[in-house]
Amino acid sequence: MNGKPLHCIWLLLALGAILLPLQGEKPGEVLNPRKTSGSFVADGGDVLSPAYFRMIDGICRELQAKTTIEMAVVTVGDLGGLGIEEFAEKVFHRFAIGARGRDNGLLLICSRDDRMLRLEVGYGLEADIPDALASRLLEREALAHLRDGRFGRGLFLAARDIAVQAAGAAGVTLTIAEPAAWPAEAEPPMSKVQPQPKKNKSWDPLLASLYFGGGILAFALLAIALTVKRFNKARGRAARARIAGGTQASVILAWIAAAISFFLILGFGGKFLTPFVAMLAAPGLATFGRLFTGRMLKRRLAAYRLPCAKCGATMDMVEDGEDEKFLTEEQAAEEKAGGMDYEFWHCPQCGAEESLAVKLDKAGVCPQCKRRTLTSTTAALVAATREREGKTRVIESCLNPTCNYSRIREHATPKLSSPSPSSPASPRSSSGSFGGGRSGGGGASKKF
Repeated sequence: MNGKPLHCIWLLLALGAILLPLQGEKPGEVLNPRKTSGSFVADGGDVLSPAYFRMIDGICRELQAKTTIEMAVVTVGDLGGLGIEEFAEKVFHRFAIGARGRDNGLLLICSRDDRMLRLEVGYGLEADIPDALASRLLEREALAHLRDGRFGRGLFLAARDIAVQAAGAAGVTLTIAEPAAWPAEAEPPMSKVQPQPKKNKSWDPLLASLYFGGGILAFALLAIALTVKRFNKARGRAARARIAGGTQASVILAWIAAAISFFLILGFGGKFLTPFVAMLAAPGLATFGRLFTGRMLKRRLAAYRLPCAKCGATMDMVEDGEDEKFLTEEQAAEEKAGGMDYEFWHCPQCGAEESLAVKLDKAGVCPQCKRRTLTSTTAALVAATREREGKTRVIESCLNPTCNYSRIREHATPKLSSPSPSSPASPRSSSGSFGGGRSGGGGASKKF
């Protein structure tokens, strides 16, 4: 695993890019009403008559104007096989309901065919509308009307009760009155047979986390085994040292695989904590195993003696500083430049001698003498700014005393990128989008 791992990394990233979109796309099809019509109501389920649409939107507008609290009311035909909690959370995050920094957003969502109603509460309102209170607000009047098919009236009453509660917690009174005569209800489209919320018994997030984590650990163990095998087969101290302390490609790939696995499990409906723990533990153990293996190999390296290829006896290595008499001028230059490491071994039993050469990466190959003695230095001549390009000088020179190769190159460096413009936070206008709030999954769901 000490080679260049880039092709493996790109393969894993490409696999993740292909598989990640397999998660449910239905929440992404819900239109943001602030962007499409400037309202707070999205009637994708076609259950609201124009009168009820205006009444509910009026509640949301008054709440936002007097408290900055943003409430969106969304209806959909179905949940696409998802649970309403997951569906609502995705819509809430995509819309970013609530003022940025305050997270004071509310989402009332109704699925016509699944016959489910949910109130999703932003982080900043969880203390004012805890889950138990959210459940009571939905049950107070709305559910009875929804069960009888009066979607407009039920959603109006639910939105009114929620808005009054949220405004009251902020010390504000709303002026919402029931109409003298209830408007006519819309005629909803015919319901179609819908799958139950996703509870696929063949997909268990816990087992998936164990499978992915086990696969990552198996990959890491295989990489460690291959490293130890290469270490044992290598002849020479320098070659073994390079393997023992080489690039940690297996660890890098383990962390990348863990990140992709985490988002896959999360995208297919897994909870956050289980894959998070598994995808931290698996590459963490892989990292520990690789570090332990490296230390173990370095300890073995300290006592390493090359076996004689003729008689099998252990050979003595000529130590650094004493091997200069065995080196040619070119070889000495390569060692000085950091392009090669030469070892010389002598067998005290049969008198055999062996020389070993290991390529290093601190110097390149000289295009003239073909020795690994090419060094380069880079100096900035002109610093780049946002208005102009910079200029650098690269000096290449060969340290081989029998070669006189040198080359000076100058090239431009790109301008510095300008920071993206930003504007200070300000109260949201009556149209454009929601304010950038977040939700932690608080709220309540009801079947009607």
